[in-house]
Amino acid sequence: MFKRFMHIVLLVLLMALSATPAAAQGGTPTVDVAAELQAIDTLLVQAMRAYRTGDYEEAYRLARAAYLDHFEAVEIPLRAVDPDMTLELEYQFAQMRNKMKVGAPAEEVETPLEAIRDGLDRIEAMFADNGAITPTLIFSAAFVIILREGIEAVLVLAALLGYLRQVPGGAAHRRTLLMGVGLALGATLATWALFRFIFNVAPVTRELLEAVVSFLAVGLLFWTTFWLSRRLDHRRWLEFLQARAWEALSGGRTTALLALGFTAVYREGLETVLFYEVLFSLGPHTQQHVAYGLALGLVVLAVVAWFILQSGRRLPLGTFLRAAVVMMALLSVFVVGKGVRELQEAGFLDATLLTQLPRLPRTLAEFTGYHPTLETISAQLAMLTVYGVGWLVERWRRARTVSLVREEVAS
Repeated sequence: MFKRFMHIVLLVLLMALSATPAAAQGGTPTVDVAAELQAIDTLLVQAMRAYRTGDYEEAYRLARAAYLDHFEAVEIPLRAVDPDMTLELEYQFAQMRNKMKVGAPAEEVETPLEAIRDGLDRIEAMFADNGAITPTLIFSAAFVIILREGIEAVLVLAALLGYLRQVPGGAAHRRTLLMGVGLALGATLATWALFRFIFNVAPVTRELLEAVVSFLAVGLLFWTTFWLSRRLDHRRWLEFLQARAWEALSGGRTTALLALGFTAVYREGLETVLFYEVLFSLGPHTQQHVAYGLALGLVVLAVVAWFILQSGRRLPLGTFLRAAVVMMALLSVFVVGKGVRELQEAGFLDATLLTQLPRLPRTLAEFTGYHPTLETISAQLAMLTVYGVGWLVERWRRARTVSLVREEVAS
């Protein structure tokens, strides 16, 4: 009985071993999906650039290479996971090449190209394991932006309300000032809706619009975090607002006071809209993390605003604001890289791939703006250099001011 059992076991083992080579031959080969997606993306960028410059043959060659040399490799594991998506992207690739072949307008070529890019994002989400790093970074950025911009608006509003309490008859104009604040909040929401409308109906590519928004956001980030130091800018801004409040009260012009409340808050609101447009443009799979950070930031902001405006307490916000300035400066470096990448994807800028540099997961690369191309890396290094030089100049100016004050005291 035992011998018979051993014979059966040996027979099963022999059958398994004999089946192993066949299974190996029919198995799925190992594919570096991230590397293939990066190559596809780079080739599509170069193809669109060539197409916009009128080199239709080169554009067609590059688009064909993106499909034959790289997407067909991705198809092998993709078919096992989502065969419908595989067929859909095959169709979009074919449609894009056909439009290139007949010399269709660039805007028509962009339609299947955007569908392909959306598909590449979904494939990245399927096969990449980003862990908690990317969601945490995006959540933190969304939280810090609304909290930082909101705190600045609350501090300015608290200073204006305190000024009105000190001026004879100023307390009666609180309602007018708050009406201006309410209008500013409504205008902020209207601005966001306007941006959404423009993105949906504008007769230009989505990448070009996102690049414009990114560079506008970088300009505001640069202005608020570097060109004017936060302390100096805050003091000048408060002095300007208080002077305007005095002019409005002395002239009895309630409209001017209403406009003052509007200006004080809408400045921060416009910055907030631009920053969140950049975050929400990262893709649908990251928007929930942006929404969570925004929601938590609004809750914390409401508590901080109550302490400042209602209880009159002075909160230790200096450390947070300084840390927020550093994070916003880093965010501007990320956003400038993203803006350059959008111009590359729209075909308005070359993409010189630096193969020796490491790659990041697609979502993390979109957030940080880091793409291994000469143009994006150069833009980010230039931005970092500007911030570094500016920080050194600011330290030198402060040291010189302290030295002058000491010399005056000594004399």
